Amino acid sequence: MPFEVMVGNKACAHGVRLSRVQVMTAYPVTPQTTITEYLSEFVASGQLKGEFVSVEGELASLAVVKAAVRAGARGFVCCSGPGQLYMHHPMHGVGRSPVVMATVHRGNKSMQPDHTDLMSQMWTGWIQWYAENNQEVLDSVIMAYRTAEDMRVRLPIALGYDGYILSYTAETVEMPEQADVDEFLPPYKAVPSILPEDYAAGAGRGRGGMPGMGGARDPQAGWKTHHEALMNAKPVITEINELYGKKFGRKYGNGLVEEYRTEGAEAVIVAMGTIASTARATIDKMRSEGKPIGLVKLRTFVPFPREDFQRIAKNVHAIGMIDRNCCLGQGGAGYSEIRNSLYDMEDRPKMLDFFAGLAGAEVRVVDIEKMADKTLKVAKGEKVESLVEWPRLGAGAGGEE
Repeated sequence: MPFEVMVGNKACAHGVRLSRVQVMTAYPVTPQTTITEYLSEFVASGQLKGEFVSVEGELASLAVVKAAVRAGARGFVCCSGPGQLYMHHPMHGVGRSPVVMATVHRGNKSMQPDHTDLMSQMWTGWIQWYAENNQEVLDSVIMAYRTAEDMRVRLPIALGYDGYILSYTAETVEMPEQADVDEFLPPYKAVPSILPEDYAAGAGRGRGGMPGMGGARDPQAGWKTHHEALMNAKPVITEINELYGKKFGRKYGNGLVEEYRTEGAEAVIVAMGTIASTARATIDKMRSEGKPIGLVKLRTFVPFPREDFQRIAKNVHAIGMIDRNCCLGQGGAGYSEIRNSLYDMEDRPKMLDFFAGLAGAEVRVVDIEKMADKTLKVAKGEKVESLVEWPRLGAGAGGEE
């Protein structure tokens, strides 16, 4: 397979091209804009036999793709920051349609990246993946279509990756051959949703939600079947991640989480997106110093991999979550989900929450090292002032650069 140096947005566009997407649409917003430019070029040059639809905003863009997917086309949409928020209403209405979306992270309070744009959509019923580098962006787009369109899933997937840090930064990316992708990803097979039989008793719209979601007589049926589909998607995500690894030589942990040097660790830190890359260097440094610390990269946020964290928690005494988000008045989303997962364990480890990287704040090796050292202290039974911390980022020990 050939290698090419490319920015994250181009890697995303190539993933769409290799997936033979038929309908694409987006409203340009920084830092997502160049995805639309690459896709338009692919269509105009004949590299991609599809249609790029120009729209007047993000709400319309998702409505167009949703309709296209329901009618039988493979569809793609992308957005960033305020565009993601504008898209909130139609995201709820996508239901069980296997739409794939790229969210190029841009914070809700800044032009710079954090995860608050996509994290704000936790309740919309979309699978959420977070990519660490440009190679993972390209690979994840292809895996997203295979997963979303699997008859055991039939759910929309949002792939998030950090704006600027990946979208406009060039990295070496291995490009799969089109013939290999075609073998891995079969043509899209639509489930008709506009035919009379879809409205049969027990499967129609009625008071039960969208067609095919069940329960014409039960107003909660649409919620129930969608929730169950999300929870049941976890083994499918793992299976397709394994299949991709066998086909292309790359996989990402078990598709839900990716562990790094957790063997013999007394504590682990958890990171998402590009912070996981910096955390790897931190773990290597600390391990070389004899410190028993490991890393868990959280790749799938929805559905949350509860079982994986319960398994990991049995072997460590403390877990430190690095949240690049903040649910105001509540706390970090990752921290809350991990604590919820571990609540019923008798000997659960201590949990710490570190807010880092919001509004594009730089997170360096030395910053993560301080977080990891504090997590290790708690693992060893030492008292700390607080289990929730907003570290002073970009400063070394004692506040010095």
